[in-house]
Amino acid sequence: MTDTVPGQEAAAEAVGAVLGQLMDDFAATGGVILTALGLKLGLWDALGAAPATAETVAERAGAAVPYVREWLRSQAAAGYVGYDPAAQTFRLAPGVAAALGEGPLSGLTGGMAAQFRVWWSELDRYEDAFRTGRGISWGSLPAGHADGMDLITRAVVAPALVAGWLPALDGVVDRLGAGAAVADIGCGYGAPAIAMAQAFPASTFNGFDADDASVARARRAALTAGVAERVSFEVAVAAEVPGGPYDLVTFIDSVHDLGDPVGALQQARKVLADDGVVLLVEHAGSDRLEENLSPAGRFFYAASALVCVPNALAERSQGRPLGAMPGEQALRRVARAGGFSRVRRLGVDAPLNLLLELRP
Repeated sequence: MTDTVPGQEAAAEAVGAVLGQLMDDFAATGGVILTALGLKLGLWDALGAAPATAETVAERAGAAVPYVREWLRSQAAAGYVGYDPAAQTFRLAPGVAAALGEGPLSGLTGGMAAQFRVWWSELDRYEDAFRTGRGISWGSLPAGHADGMDLITRAVVAPALVAGWLPALDGVVDRLGAGAAVADIGCGYGAPAIAMAQAFPASTFNGFDADDASVARARRAALTAGVAERVSFEVAVAAEVPGGPYDLVTFIDSVHDLGDPVGALQQARKVLADDGVVLLVEHAGSDRLEENLSPAGRFFYAASALVCVPNALAERSQGRPLGAMPGEQALRRVARAGGFSRVRRLGVDAPLNLLLELRP
């Protein structure tokens, strides 16, 4: 009989726990690939609400049965799909159709998959950046990254902006309805500005972004949406945004990406009307790391290391970059340094976002 050494047993258990966590990560990584393939192939819609066999799903989607069978098995293991072993049929778990079927929320998964693909492809470049401290600008990443961000923005951000975030700002919806001038700083492909223009036909909107390729895409999107006569997009760094006075200035998930966030808000203050308002939207999170140790925190810190901090460093960051989860107090300090004396947190239902209303 071999004696068990307590220290060795504890060490083995600890290693086993880490390996188990790694397996969860490996499974999730592979699962995202299959989930994105399901969107591209129409497998989620082909499965439908009623139980179906792998053969039926494959026939509906026009895909090969052996691949679809393994796809279904993986989704069943993930819990997105239910499985009846007696009938050997599959069915969507509750809520899955709304999130992964052909609806607006599917852009969230498709967008994240596009960004993940870029991050993997740039692994050597990230290694060099970590070693040297050099930045990586948003515009220097493959176009798939901005494409993915646009999918996410159109799926999640633009609808929330019009339906919930703008109404939470005191008096802003009435001003937009009557006719206001709006600037969106860090506009990307223009989805927020276009959504606002569609909702408020009496107002005009100006989007600004440092990436010329994004501005070009935004202009095409405005033409396609039929709002180009009221929506314009220009290449400009945040600290040099022209024009004004604007009744509303928006920073939607963009301040934390900037090398000089204080300078950006100082410029926003200059171009803002005396009675204007700034909407500052950032990722939800605490100023304290120990309060962000969650799946959401883990993801946003990863995105920060791969996108947000590199871009800030590429812009010759003044001091330490904010990162993707700076927290409310850090944002309040930046707002005050930018010239805003009144800062109010909006009490809206936005689990992944923190919204601040800034006034002079």
